[in-house]
Amino acid sequence: MRPAAQTCHACGSKIDATREKCPRCRATIPRVDPVAARQQSRRLARWTGGGVAVFVCVVGGLWLASDSASTSARPSAPPRDPLADRRDPAATPATPAPPSAAARPFLDPSGGAAVAYSSGDYTGALEQYEQAVERNPQDAESLSNMGQVLVRLGRAEEALPYFEKAIALIPTRWAYRFNLARAQAVLGRWDDSIGNYRIAQELFPNDYATTFNLGLVLHKKGDDAAAVEEYRKAIALAPTDASFQFALALSYERLRRSAEAIAAYEEYLRLAPSAGDAERIRARIAELSAS
Repeated sequence: MRPAAQTCHACGSKIDATREKCPRCRATIPRVDPVAARQQSRRLARWTGGGVAVFVCVVGGLWLASDSASTSARPSAPPRDPLADRRDPAATPATPAPPSAAARPFLDPSGGAAVAYSSGDYTGALEQYEQAVERNPQDAESLSNMGQVLVRLGRAEEALPYFEKAIALIPTRWAYRFNLARAQAVLGRWDDSIGNYRIAQELFPNDYATTFNLGLVLHKKGDDAAAVEEYRKAIALAPTDASFQFALALSYERLRRSAEAIAAYEEYLRLAPSAGDAERIRARIAELSAS
């Protein structure tokens, strides 16, 4: 099968994937593994895919927002991060920092940005991605990754146009929709976030992080009936994740469905018997049972 066309990083021309030089501007075309590029995009999506991480940290606080929850029932610690097992080890603080991009002069800007990002140097990564986008404004991967770095730097509003440009270039890439939805959720734009999480879900139906994030945004919006539906889908995809049961119980409480909330809390305790908030959850189960 004939290889797909590629884009010249210097002038933006579409050229045959087998060429080593651009026939228009004579720039050398670097060899790029498309599978590796997609994997890098997905890794960055997982690292900042803290759509789950961000919202799970909020779940404990949502306990108090539940109409039927009492102040004494607030958990002492948030549930664990559901993406912890899926994150690339390079994203965790305990991992020794890799050499800086400056120590690897053979890397192109996007490669240098990935190195800087993995070492926690988000400012350096942003500079590298800016260079990559300046060299090739049609580089969808760098556009999306630059957006992710901006979100990491607390500049989610600025990130939105980069995700939107990446989506316009490759509408079917799951990671771009996921990243856009996450940024919109960080900004509290629930309807926009829900819409893009649903599109991401269509592109990657079996991804439990996308489905769980969608449920969390629906919960934040106040649509707990819809949130329950998504949580149950996420649980079907990842049945051993205790934090999904915890989130499900919170939505059941808001819906005043105490029996289902008790069942979800009990399943949470079964999956995480030594959780730091286990005693408080047992107390909450007793309160719900009594009422």
